[in-house]
Amino acid sequence: MKKQNFQITYLYENTTKENIELWLSKPIESSTQNNIEISSTIEPHKVTDYSFLNPIWYYSLKPTEKLKINYRYTGNRLKNRINQSKITEEEKLFFLRSTKLIPVNKEIKEQALSIIGDAKTDYDKAHQIYKFITKNFKYSTRFDERGVFSFLKRKKGDCGEFAALFCSYCRALNIPSKILYGTWTLKKFSPHSWSEVFIEGKGWIPVDPSMGRLKFFYHPFLNISTAIYYGVLSNKNKYFGDHEGKRFAFSIEPERTLEPNYEDSHSHFNTVEKACIAGKEIAWGYESVDGKAPFLQPIYPRIHSKEKKTPYKLLFGTWKGKHLEVTNDLSYKIKTTSFTIGFLVLFLEVLNEYLIYDPMFNYVLPFLSFPLILIGTILSLFRKEGNTLIYILGFIFVLSFMGLIGTYLT
Repeated sequence: MKKQNFQITYLYENTTKENIELWLSKPIESSTQNNIEISSTIEPHKVTDYSFLNPIWYYSLKPTEKLKINYRYTGNRLKNRINQSKITEEEKLFFLRSTKLIPVNKEIKEQALSIIGDAKTDYDKAHQIYKFITKNFKYSTRFDERGVFSFLKRKKGDCGEFAALFCSYCRALNIPSKILYGTWTLKKFSPHSWSEVFIEGKGWIPVDPSMGRLKFFYHPFLNISTAIYYGVLSNKNKYFGDHEGKRFAFSIEPERTLEPNYEDSHSHFNTVEKACIAGKEIAWGYESVDGKAPFLQPIYPRIHSKEKKTPYKLLFGTWKGKHLEVTNDLSYKIKTTSFTIGFLVLFLEVLNEYLIYDPMFNYVLPFLSFPLILIGTILSLFRKEGNTLIYILGFIFVLSFMGLIGTYLT
């Protein structure tokens, strides 16, 4: 068994004056996350198992009560794993069904058929769908309604929208697929969603169209930031059939049935967080989608007090992850800190050049920013988390730093 290499600590605190009910998805093992150990400060009041999906733990937290859960696991890339190559007919049908957030109908099927062209195998069909979505849709967190049909109209959405459309097209072509809701492991509270598709002979393989859309020249800043903080793959084409192994899936599939039953409350302020799910607006944490949680990342709450505002900590809790190996954890922290401070100092240099005009800053700031960015670049190379843009940036700063030193020596 491969040694565990990551830990995620999840925290939830009831900051209201009444009890809060929580439905929490228990993460399960897969070909990209295994050897999972879970420790919780509170035993769940009820545990419900579901076929093909995660078990759900139910809690009722009193005011000021805190829940803390530690997850330790081994994260893998596709090339480092053995995958399941067969599923039952019952499981296949389950991951071909139509739902509100993964609809399958005549319109979706016609679109899917036009996308795949003359592709014959399920692998090639899914790959054509992946390429179509990454080419024709943009990433954005600013939208009014969550759902495949609204995503198709506006042509932009977040990672969950990308994953849902991919699954809709695949299911319309009789290719089993599912959405995973989880997080980037190493950056604090970084929710993410992606897909898996079942290919005969290969098993369930990961597909992340929202990451695959990042192009070298079109998204330079996103390419740099995701490599620095998430450790993403430099070749975004690999996000069909693989991922970097630095993420964790809390839950499988949207629209999760909850036990005990979720009782909607329409008694809430209009200022609470709301979401439009496939045409229906719900107050998050007060209402459900026909008795189901829209998705579990990793929880869905039922708030009983009448709150004026519902911050994300109240709706989702918070979490942070880290490497379990000391050297990996330390190198990641030094890398991200070096880049963050280095870029901030670089920004101060620009401000000084055009607004402040302080000669002392002209002398001091480059001696801070250049070495910090170089350290970050070297550690990116060491950790295999860099990309062409980061290495070009590092090379430019090497030359600049050498020129700077030469200037002061002459």
